[in-house]
Amino acid sequence: MKRVLVIVIVAALATASQAELIDSFVNADFDSGIVTTPGPFKGFDAPDAPEIDGWTNYPAGPLNDAGVEGPGAWWAPYDINAAFMSTGDGAYNMSSYTIQSGDVFTIGYVAKWWTWTGAAGEWTATLFYDDPANVIGTYVQSGLTDGWIAYSDPTGITATGESVGGTLGLIMQSTGGGIAQIDEITVDVVPEPATMLLLGLGSLALLRRRK
Repeated sequence: MKRVLVIVIVAALATASQAELIDSFVNADFDSGIVTTPGPFKGFDAPDAPEIDGWTNYPAGPLNDAGVEGPGAWWAPYDINAAFMSTGDGAYNMSSYTIQSGDVFTIGYVAKWWTWTGAAGEWTATLFYDDPANVIGTYVQSGLTDGWIAYSDPTGITATGESVGGTLGLIMQSTGGGIAQIDEITVDVVPEPATMLLLGLGSLALLRRRK
């Protein structure tokens, strides 16, 4: 019996390290779609210009100063292309992932901040289901620097009961000062270890009853 319990615990802990990338977010690295150089592309879904693949303005309406530029930009993107947004600007992206009970999501990206544009930059990442109004949870990263740094949510965002069965979406908003930059956005998912452990203990109880 003890051996079975140890196996259950080990399996639950192993599951915690098996994060899976949700790769159905379109253009999460900003490397496809319209890029204009020199000069920024104003808005992610502007009515009077081609849009950036996969992204829609949030909230609806024109953005203040946001867009995507390539290697020819004076600020040298992290990779082929990178995005930037001024304070209050945001955009959302829909995946095709169906949320499961117990899912825990981790958001990661690389980011920096134009130091001369005002108070320190900050990104707020929000996960939602079906519609941006249906918030699951947020990850706020402040203290951006003037160099590219990789950031990742240290705690993760757990799926809510209401979100189960819905389609996962992501909002990225510049909520600090000045202009913040971002690239290589990722969202990983892993089953909640506690849920796996409870399932295992339930199976163990059934085995004990049979004995």
